[in-house]
Amino acid sequence: MALIVCTSLPLACVAGVLAWHTYLATADNSYDRTRSDALSARHEIINDIDRTRSALETLAGIGLHEEIAPRAFRLVQSISQQHYCALVLVDQSGRVVSTYQDLGTEVPGCDNNRLVLTPGEMMALPLHGEGSQAEIIFHGARPIVRAIVSLEYVDRSGALVSGKLVALRPLVNQQILRNDQYARPAADPESGSTDLWLYNRDVPPTPLTRRGTTPIPWSADAQARLDRDLKTRVMTDHFRLGMTYYTLIPGYGPVNIVAISARSIAENRALQLFLARLTLIVLILVVELLLVALAAQRYLVEPLEKLAFSVGDWRRNGTFQPDLPKSLPLEIRQMERAFSRATRRLDRHEARLQRATKQQDLLIREIHHRVKNNLQIVASLLNLQANRIKLPEAREEFHLVRDRIRSLATLHRYLYPEGGLSALDISAFLEELASQIFTANNRLNKGRVTLLLEVDPVPITPDQAVPIALVVTEVVTNALRYAFPDHRTGSVKVTLKREGEMAVLTIRDDGIGLSSTRAQDAAKREGIGLQLVKGFARQLGGTLEIRDDEGTEYRLSFGVQLIRRHLA
Repeated sequence: MALIVCTSLPLACVAGVLAWHTYLATADNSYDRTRSDALSARHEIINDIDRTRSALETLAGIGLHEEIAPRAFRLVQSISQQHYCALVLVDQSGRVVSTYQDLGTEVPGCDNNRLVLTPGEMMALPLHGEGSQAEIIFHGARPIVRAIVSLEYVDRSGALVSGKLVALRPLVNQQILRNDQYARPAADPESGSTDLWLYNRDVPPTPLTRRGTTPIPWSADAQARLDRDLKTRVMTDHFRLGMTYYTLIPGYGPVNIVAISARSIAENRALQLFLARLTLIVLILVVELLLVALAAQRYLVEPLEKLAFSVGDWRRNGTFQPDLPKSLPLEIRQMERAFSRATRRLDRHEARLQRATKQQDLLIREIHHRVKNNLQIVASLLNLQANRIKLPEAREEFHLVRDRIRSLATLHRYLYPEGGLSALDISAFLEELASQIFTANNRLNKGRVTLLLEVDPVPITPDQAVPIALVVTEVVTNALRYAFPDHRTGSVKVTLKREGEMAVLTIRDDGIGLSSTRAQDAAKREGIGLQLVKGFARQLGGTLEIRDDEGTEYRLSFGVQLIRRHLA
């Protein structure tokens, strides 16, 4: 899943960035539209003024006569399709020499042909030398183009005099309203519409297009920003207030053009379209991840789980039979065949190991059996040899050696039972060993001494079993031989307990005590027996305590951790 996310996320990010750029491009259409429409209006105004000025220059160049001036003015009006409010010929003093104002034909934007300007207003545009100039003036709230051309005309006396030709005509808004060359229809909500205004700080805003989509007066924030721009001589500006875009550009002379447009339906839908595209990208990514997860679960995870379960079942029951569907990737099939071959090889290897283990067990058991038989033979030979010895002390030593060898033979019978080394039954072994010692010395005590055993199931290693057996043999034999003289009765108690991490072997008799025995026969008590016991205690790594209090007690403590380490 992480791999799929890492590979798919960059593509999703690229698609999201493209959708975001598409949204930004669509959302900024209003700005481009208002700027384009404002530039088109400015171009149209400049062209219209240039056409007016060119017409006057052409009229001035034909050598105008005062008497034929009205007919020439009528011809110009006819050619221009009634676009002029007035054409006036004035002399150098500003006196009207000839004028034309067709009251019978209504000229749009000329206030029903009642546009009245004084000679001073008509001549207010100064001329520097020869040539022509034009500007936009406001007659009330109406923008008027006023053009003035210097010329020389022939008066009624036939003299050539200097004068000026003045033309008044409405601004280009009438052609805009009629031809609609650059503004989109207001009835087209998909592409949006633009309102064009003439703006000057000295007069109220004057509409170039009469669509009525822009409220009058403008919002206070828009009016304040435009006034601030003109005050600081910032002639180009673009800003947005709410959902309305404003564009300010220079017009003609002191007049500026303001284009106002509201966001179209397509632009308003741009954000929704972006969110829809983003949702679609996320949905496609989620569906892709789900499909990959399902496919991975079906063709990868489930087969691997079945393989793992089959391996676990093989470990428990010895059978490997994975139930996998046939429509699996080749790698999973190869893994299944590899597992099958491996389990069959392991089964064969395990069978060989089991046979080898059984053979080894039989061999070790046979070795211990032979060692036990050989030790018993040695003990029997020592016993026969002792019976042939006449000297009591020598015969006694032979019997001691015989008893030690018999204890080792008994131990070998317990060292390797059916359950292996870890199944050494120390309780049964000590009971048989003590009984065997009592039986061998029965002729001495005649049943006067009894045996008591308290043995817990303490784990004993073979290395520890040998010194324990010899210690028990030596101490119990000494007790039976020396602790109960003169037909004295008593008991010998053997205990083996577990105390934490230590095992404690205690052998106690209630005989005459070790000190009395030493006094009677010091040479015998200081023989090899006590030395063997101390030596075996050191071999076990334990501590030996001998107490002489109402009898004799041997207390041997050794660690159990060595036993655990050996068994592990």
